[in-house]
Amino acid sequence: MEDKLTTTTVIANDTSSAMDDIISQLGEDAVILSTNQKDGKVHMTATTENASKTPRRMKPSQQFSKIFESRMLNDQFLAKEKPLELDNAFNETGASTAQLSALRNEIQDIRNMLSGVVVTEPQNLNDNVASTTALKLRQCGFSPNIVKRLEKSFLGKDYETGRVSFLRSLAKTLVPSDIEHLKEKQIFYIIGSSGSGRTTLSAKLAAFLADNNKSNSIVLSEIQNGTGFMSDSLRGFARLLNLKTSIVEKDKAPENELDCQKTIVDVSFDLSHSMESIKAARKIYGSKNVCIILAVPGGSSNRLIEALKNSCEDIEPIIALSKLDECEIGPEEFSKLAELNSKIGIITGTNDIVNSLALSSENVLTQYLKENC
Repeated sequence: MEDKLTTTTVIANDTSSAMDDIISQLGEDAVILSTNQKDGKVHMTATTENASKTPRRMKPSQQFSKIFESRMLNDQFLAKEKPLELDNAFNETGASTAQLSALRNEIQDIRNMLSGVVVTEPQNLNDNVASTTALKLRQCGFSPNIVKRLEKSFLGKDYETGRVSFLRSLAKTLVPSDIEHLKEKQIFYIIGSSGSGRTTLSAKLAAFLADNNKSNSIVLSEIQNGTGFMSDSLRGFARLLNLKTSIVEKDKAPENELDCQKTIVDVSFDLSHSMESIKAARKIYGSKNVCIILAVPGGSSNRLIEALKNSCEDIEPIIALSKLDECEIGPEEFSKLAELNSKIGIITGTNDIVNSLALSSENVLTQYLKENC
């Protein structure tokens, strides 16, 4: 009977691969005799005989899923575990400085690979693991930045409780603290891209103010577009609501005949042509009495949201979510709005003009997030 191979040397690209080869040839009871690096390769010698030199016995391999669940998904481990003291751990085995350096590099490579890992199959997530809520929120589409920023809202809670708490915290960051004062403003500029529902939003705001204001002196206006005539759609809304209309010069402020008058200006072309009018209005009526509203329609991409926000960054508009009956705003878009420090003041999602606009609040926005995210 042939003697079983008891000592062997393998050459591999890294230590992990070399150890796998050793196990496949000698089994899990193999003892490492030496490990060296030569020409970029790892040379590892091992034996199954009782060796006294370096009794570093191979440990049985563990399933990655078990390691990941018990270690990598544990918040305390991620946040509080002390760095592995490799020097002390390997001094006893007589490992060389080169071996220690190579091992450090491999551990760092593994950490780098795991840093962006997101489990994509919900059935594999353990509800008892603290990070499960963060992972599920990212799976829903919320950005890593927002999940991290608001993590205190869900840590230590079960998923459903943590999810609702996270959504409420997100809503709180997005709602203006003084939104109820919107009714007291005198001049409103409605801006937005073509097809954003800007003109319809102007009419809805007029109806809302008429219902919530004792004075019925509300004027629907439009920045002069060069023709000298108001658009048919805005004129039609004014007739429907029995409101006055006016044309505003692009470099002048609207003229309010009465202190209680409220003027809603539909900016029907490029915002840059209306900046002088906005500046003039703020100078005459005071910035606190002038409100800029940016219409962001449902279905807007993150790129469009960022472009719209950047185009009017200097005038700090509040956001009106429009056309939500056609397409919702989802987790990715809400994340982008929060990252841009936007404030959502108005929510509307119906073709009706009257009773179709809601001022945003923590409760209103939380409910929308719960139903659509």
